[in-house]
Amino acid sequence: MAMSHRERFFMAVDLKQPDMVPITDLGLDPPIIEAITGEKLGGFSLIAGSEADPWETSVRNRIAMCKACLKLGFDAIPVISDYSLCSKAYRPRFISKTRFIDEWGRILDSRKETKTTWWVGGTVNTEEDMKKYVPPDPEADGMYEMVERVVKTMKGEDAAVMCQGHAGWHMAFQVRGGIDKFIIDMYRRPTLARRFLEKIAETCRGLVKLMLEAGVEVAFITDDYADNRSPLMSLKQFREFELPNIRSMIKLAGKYGVPVLKHTDGNIYPILDDMIEAGIRGIHPIEPGAMDLKDVKERYGSRICILGNVDCRRILPFGTEEDVRRDVRRCIDAAASGGGYILASSNSLHANCKVENIYTMIDEARKYGRYPLSNRPT
Repeated sequence: MAMSHRERFFMAVDLKQPDMVPITDLGLDPPIIEAITGEKLGGFSLIAGSEADPWETSVRNRIAMCKACLKLGFDAIPVISDYSLCSKAYRPRFISKTRFIDEWGRILDSRKETKTTWWVGGTVNTEEDMKKYVPPDPEADGMYEMVERVVKTMKGEDAAVMCQGHAGWHMAFQVRGGIDKFIIDMYRRPTLARRFLEKIAETCRGLVKLMLEAGVEVAFITDDYADNRSPLMSLKQFREFELPNIRSMIKLAGKYGVPVLKHTDGNIYPILDDMIEAGIRGIHPIEPGAMDLKDVKERYGSRICILGNVDCRRILPFGTEEDVRRDVRRCIDAAASGGGYILASSNSLHANCKVENIYTMIDEARKYGRYPLSNRPT
């Protein structure tokens, strides 16, 4: 008998073998959502930002994304994210035609030709700025209301309800204006860097707590820690500055009985054991070119659920139907044996992905990913 979407997803998180490989993703950009649902959203990103009323736009976009994920048949849905959260009072402060400062103090750029909004800098430029910096208030008007409104749309739906947040590092280096700047702070001004990071981490936990109180069932923590070669900070720095934030987030989620999954791009081999020992239940996406999916399954598959890693850099945007089907089969062959595996893209379903390739990815996963895998089509 076929399992429900929720049952299938949580069986994989628990390192068990469901009836078929579950499917989810970190997010869908508005152009993808529009193509799937037929709703007109506008904009290119789920980051609260450049619209006249960012709060209403964020609510509308997140609800529309839930509809798109349900239509695609996802087993778990990224319902709400701290990237989308903002207060009702928030308005972007433009510093050029396309660049604006958001509620965190990050500088973002949004351009039609790139089909996305991306981070370009921060407003914390001096030691004095670090001391005076005040992050967003999780209790500000509209924060919980946004979470509650979006999460309520999933009531009665058969899919696991996921949220996304950050442990601290990601927002800290973005507000600070660069990875290099914040790592130098760690070396030269460790006490100040720690206090600055702690302020941001506390806010990150406050935002995730809103989501947990609203009833989310899975917490995805999405700070990026590595490039294709290695982690961006030393193992000593990671253990001293960021690992405690991961542990604190796991402890918070544990009070609500919610498992914590971890997204980070890049080569995280040097820090993966630390994150598993801290209590992370799943790891995403095992970035192609940085790590090997089969190797991670063999080395860590008995300890942690693996999510990934259909190539969203080349194959989903530019590949043929057969390219997509081949890549889905690669992922399932590498990591699905015995369960404990969830199929997803290698980052997210961004605006440059072909919608037809997304449908193909899901179709192939449903055909090729049925357990027992020995019965799958060839």
